[in-house]
Amino acid sequence: MEWRPRHPTRWNRYCTSTLRHFLPKLELSGGKDVGDEHRMELQSLLGDYRISGFPVHLPFSEIGPVVEAVYSTGVHNVEVSSVEFALAVHVHPYPNNVLSVWVYVSSLIRTR
Repeated sequence: MEWRPRHPTRWNRYCTSTLRHFLPKLELSGGKDVGDEHRMELQSLLGDYRISGFPVHLPFSEIGPVVEAVYSTGVHNVEVSSVEFALAVHVHPYPNNVLSVWVYVSSLIRTR
């Protein structure tokens, strides 16, 4: 599946690293009460960018539904040539082979 056939996909590794550290906090809090803290942290670290994106939380049984959930966000549908992307994944195991999957996908456009 080709998501961006006419544009190169550039990855912002710094933002990816920031998002990767945030996802375990979401799991521990059940996805609640971390919005303002997270927004302020991203803004302070990546102040030169306009960031658009969000975390997706799913139970894991197979990869197809996870890919479809990320695709359905439409975050990849940015036509600006200078757009960069960040993608982070966290899988938290529970007893009886239950897996909680968090995928944070975002687009970044430099403002300066």
